[in-house]
Amino acid sequence: MNLTHRIAICTLVILSVSGCATSYDTQKSFWSFGKGFDITQIAEDSWQIGFVGNAQTDRALARKYMLRKAAELANDANYRYFMLSSEQNNKDTLASSGIGFKNDDWLYSLGNIENETSVIVEVTGLSEKTEKTSRVYDTSYILNKIKFDS
Repeated sequence: MNLTHRIAICTLVILSVSGCATSYDTQKSFWSFGKGFDITQIAEDSWQIGFVGNAQTDRALARKYMLRKAAELANDANYRYFMLSSEQNNKDTLASSGIGFKNDDWLYSLGNIENETSVIVEVTGLSEKTEKTSRVYDTSYILNKIKFDS
């Protein structure tokens, strides 16, 4: 296989992968281009979950990912419920690039804008349901209702 064929195949693979939303099972790393989950335990019963998705990962999907991950963490630590003590869900412009030139009174340009969706939340596991906050979730309910193909 010559160099042209190899470049064409690599280009097709990169383009096909870049058109997909960031998958649920992605862990943030160099190899995932900084996309995926980053989880930090901040107390015995609490975690900070960060998730960064690509331009095809919308806010609703990113929030479902976060809820599922929070339920998994609470379940693994034997908590029947969990609450969200803070949440940020953003769609940010990451980079803008282009090329342009001016000819008399006209400006010609080509370019693109790259976006990413990010969610960061603090989760606290609860042994029993409390009425102090409206953001209390049933762990088993979330695990049974929010599923993703891996």
